[in-house]
Amino acid sequence: MGGGQSHDNWEDDDNGVCKPCFLFKAPMSRSKRSDPMGTPMPETPIVDRRKRDAAAAKIQESKKTDPVFSSQYFGIEKEVDPKNPKNSAKNNPSGRAIVHEGQDAEQQMQAKYQMMEVLGVGSTSTCHRCVDKRSNLHYACKIIDKKVIEDRFQGMMDQFHTEIDALRSLDHPAIIQLLDVYITQQKIFIIMELMEGGELFDYVVQKGTLTEDEASSIVRKVTGALVYMHEKNIVHRDLKPENLLLRRIPRNAGDSVEVKIIDFGLSKLMQEPVARSFLGTRGYLAPEMLQRRDYTKAVDTWALGVIVFVLLCGCLPFDDDSQTVPSDDLVRTKFVLRFPRWAKNLSASAKDLLSKLLNVNPGERYSAEQALAHPWVTGKAAPKGNLLASPGRIRASPNVRAKQNRSTPNRNGRHGATGSGKYIPPNRSPAAGGATTKRVMVRKTSI
Repeated sequence: MGGGQSHDNWEDDDNGVCKPCFLFKAPMSRSKRSDPMGTPMPETPIVDRRKRDAAAAKIQESKKTDPVFSSQYFGIEKEVDPKNPKNSAKNNPSGRAIVHEGQDAEQQMQAKYQMMEVLGVGSTSTCHRCVDKRSNLHYACKIIDKKVIEDRFQGMMDQFHTEIDALRSLDHPAIIQLLDVYITQQKIFIIMELMEGGELFDYVVQKGTLTEDEASSIVRKVTGALVYMHEKNIVHRDLKPENLLLRRIPRNAGDSVEVKIIDFGLSKLMQEPVARSFLGTRGYLAPEMLQRRDYTKAVDTWALGVIVFVLLCGCLPFDDDSQTVPSDDLVRTKFVLRFPRWAKNLSASAKDLLSKLLNVNPGERYSAEQALAHPWVTGKAAPKGNLLASPGRIRASPNVRAKQNRSTPNRNGRHGATGSGKYIPPNRSPAAGGATTKRVMVRKTSI
């Protein structure tokens, strides 16, 4: 969830943070009572039977809305705490994660979860593996030291609360799931799904091959999640490859890639048609945001277009290294969609999708709904077996590069970096790795 990122020049969003919007689930439908064929007639009169059935149905209906009896808990234990109603399920209309606040919040967390090894340490948090003591299921626990954040990162606490509020309102298979939040005076403990598969693009690099139909399947899941978010008026504003993780590495060739969107720290509940704050990650910022203009949810579909371009071509579509506000003329000349020579076999349908997503005019740019209905995204126009060149050109994350450099012999027969000092993916020859281009897939922090 972006715990390891540094957010320089980060701005608070319009003097506010993303407020919670909760997902109200429709009540479960009751099946009609009916006697199987051949059963004897009831002994009670029909009028009495109808009254009895109506009373029983009323009790069952009350159980569905009562937090004590409700079964719509997504596997999370939620009991009413009479001493602290703030932590009860009545105050959790989304039916999902509960925010536990108070001096005993850490004790509540320790009673439910067993902390395990450290998974990662970032500039703002430490992430542990944790185990639910009842179910023995493994999750990730991000621990934030509030004093460190307040001393070192002005405004960062608002970002964590924004992320918590956004995730509490979302329930989609392609969005990371939040389970519990425990807040004390000193720390915040955020319990989430354990994403054991790493970054999507690292998986693509290590897999070594990717076909258009495989890429289409991945894009379809991410786009579906984006449609769901936008229907709830939530804009992510920091979509990038680093924020697409895998639940687990697929073991077999036919296994589906379970990709999820993470890091909602810069998200916003759009209570107005437009937003104004300048934030996100360079390389994935829409032109209207770079120009410091009012923008809509269309900034997410621009970022989606950049991600799809990198997934298919292995590099960024544009050279976004300008530190100044671009003029309209510069936008028209700078953001001209061109495909690299190694992507010459890319299908016309894929190129058409990219031209619709990477349209500099936000009014003409594809919405998430339009993208999801595009023939390439649905899979109807994505050629099967058409191998892409992107796995050999996408740069792996620093952790993966370090691991490869330690384990892969170089041209001199030694383990470590190649003779040129550059990391060369295992599916690319040293000769091919020598040439570089400005349009590379670089990893940058949010601004």
